[in-house]
Amino acid sequence: MAIARRSVIMAGIATTLAATGRRARAADTIKIGFTTALTGPFNEFGEGYKRGIELAIEKLNKSGGVLGRQIEIAMMLDDQLIPDRAVQNMRRVLDNKEIVGLFCPSGSGPTLAVIDMVQADGRPTMNPQAQTPTVIYPGGPGTKPRPNVWTFSIQNDIEANFMAGILGKKFTRIGLMNESTGYGKTGGELVKSGIMKINKDAVVTHESYNQKDQDMTAQLVRVQRARSDVLMVIGLGADMAVIRKNMTRMNMTIPLYVSAGGFSPPYLEGVGDLAAGTRGSQFRKISTVPPAPEVAEFLNAYKAKHGTDRLWGTDPNVPAPSMGGTVATGYDGMLVMADAWRRAGSTDPAATIKAMDATSGFKGVNCTYEFTPEKHHAIEVGDLTTYEYTKIDGKIALVQASL
Repeated sequence: MAIARRSVIMAGIATTLAATGRRARAADTIKIGFTTALTGPFNEFGEGYKRGIELAIEKLNKSGGVLGRQIEIAMMLDDQLIPDRAVQNMRRVLDNKEIVGLFCPSGSGPTLAVIDMVQADGRPTMNPQAQTPTVIYPGGPGTKPRPNVWTFSIQNDIEANFMAGILGKKFTRIGLMNESTGYGKTGGELVKSGIMKINKDAVVTHESYNQKDQDMTAQLVRVQRARSDVLMVIGLGADMAVIRKNMTRMNMTIPLYVSAGGFSPPYLEGVGDLAAGTRGSQFRKISTVPPAPEVAEFLNAYKAKHGTDRLWGTDPNVPAPSMGGTVATGYDGMLVMADAWRRAGSTDPAATIKAMDATSGFKGVNCTYEFTPEKHHAIEVGDLTTYEYTKIDGKIALVQASL
C-alpha cells in the first residue's frame, strides 16, 4: 500500500512538473495576435496574410527565434471582413496582455473600426492590407502618423497617384466606380482629383456600389450614357467580377482598369476568359524575373508549404502579383517587427516603437522598408507597376503591361 501511495504521489509530482514546464515554455514565447477574414467571400486576404505571418514565424524560429525566444501566434480570430465582428475580436486580443505584437484586420472597413482602440492600447501594430490613408495618418496623408501603427499595404493615395497618372494622360471621358467602404470612397475621390489635376478637360462619371452587390447595371448605364472611354474600378475581385460580366451583357467594350484588388483570385475565378484585357496596378518586385534573393526565399518557402495553389496563381513559374498583397504583406510585417525587437533588445512597446521608427534598408518581398517617426508607410509609386490579363496559348495569363 505504501509503495502504491508513493507511486501515485511521484506520478502526481511528475505531472505537475511537466505542466509547469509547459507553462514556463509558453510564457517564454513572444506572442502576437490578430483578427482577419479567414472565411467568407473575401477570405483570400485574411488567409493570405495569415500564411505570410506563419511563413515568417517559421523562418525566424528555425534560426533561433528572436532574443533567444520562439514566436507564436497566441490569438488568431476570424472576422469575415465584417467591422462589428472585427471590433469584438480585437477587444479579445487586446485583453490578452501577454501579446506584444498586433496586426490589423484585412480591409479598411474592419481596420478603421478598430484602429482607435489599437492606438489607445499602445502596442506596436502592423497593418498588412488596409489601404485607407487615415488608418496611419488620421489627419490625412502628410500629417502626423499614429505612433504605434505602420502599414505594409499600398495606401490609397499612392495607388491613386499611380492610376491617375495613367488614366489622366490617356483618356478624357472616364467612368469611375468604387465600393462604398472607406477604402473605396477614399480611393475614388483621390483618383478623381488626381485625374483632374493632370487633365483639366477630363469628364469623370463617378459611381459607387456596395460590397457583394450582385448587379451593377444601373451604375454602368450611367457610365455608358456619359460616353466614357474607359472604366476604372476600385474594390475587391469578387465585386469586380460582377461588374465585368455586367459590362459584357451590356456590350460595353471600353477598357477596364482595376485597383490592386482586381488581381485577387475571385476576379479570375468569376469571369474566366472575360478577364482578358483587364489592366491595373499591383506590386512590382514580387513578379520581377529573376527574383531578388529575399523574394526567391519567400517564394520557395511558400511553394514548399502550399504549392502553386489558388493564391499563387495560374503560372507555376511566376507568382501572381496579388501574392504581394495577400501573403507578402503579412510576411514582411512580421519580419520587420521581429527586426525591431532585435535592434531594441526588447519586446517592450516603447522600445519597439522607437526601433520601428529607425527601420532603414530592410529588404522585403514588396519593397525596401524605410520608416521614421514622421513616415509610417513604405510603399511608394515606384514600387508599383501595371499588369494585364491576356490570353497566351489559349490560357489567361497575367503579364506586366506598358502604361
